[in-house]
Amino acid sequence: MVKENAGLPGRAREAADNDVTVLRAAREIFAEQGWNAPVSAIAARAGVGVGSIYRRYRGKEELAQALRVWAIDHLATLARECVSNADTDEAVLKTFFSRYLTESVGPLIPVLGGRLPEHAEVTRAAAELEAALQSMVDACIDTREVPPDFTSADVMLMTVHLRPTLPIEGDRATEIHTRYLDFMLDGLRGGKPRPSSTPPSWSEWLQMWQGN
Repeated sequence: MVKENAGLPGRAREAADNDVTVLRAAREIFAEQGWNAPVSAIAARAGVGVGSIYRRYRGKEELAQALRVWAIDHLATLARECVSNADTDEAVLKTFFSRYLTESVGPLIPVLGGRLPEHAEVTRAAAELEAALQSMVDACIDTREVPPDFTSADVMLMTVHLRPTLPIEGDRATEIHTRYLDFMLDGLRGGKPRPSSTPPSWSEWLQMWQGN
């Protein structure tokens, strides 16, 4: 698991920072170019040599697994922060997705979903993410921000729908994504269930994510 940690000493902190730089670059390149993107493109974006990536990861698959763990851990931390920092006037789910849209490059399911084998660290991270998201969803149900049949898997699938790849960059893309976030959240408010459809389960999301 890779974590940004300013408290690490000297070389350990430098190595962790380099890992994060590579993982951020990998996420950007995969979002832009898809799974077939070469490792050389990731290295160029990260500002490191290809050899340094292969010294850390045995290949693109291992790099992608580390990216999945890093991305899942980030979402779990974000969900916990949104719940712990919420007050009575704050829409928790809107805060979560607003930060997701500004802090994230985009969803990994369209690129990595179903391409990689099951991995113990990914399974561990996914279980922690489910718990964090369920805590957030429960809080949102209590405040009628979402209907009672809204699930943690709904949150993950909304990340896919809210962040498609657009042929524009920067603040304008974020502005457009946020516009549709407001429309989507308006439709969820009021706490009315959607009897015409079956909510996705966490295991269903995992199947899409892992392809198992």
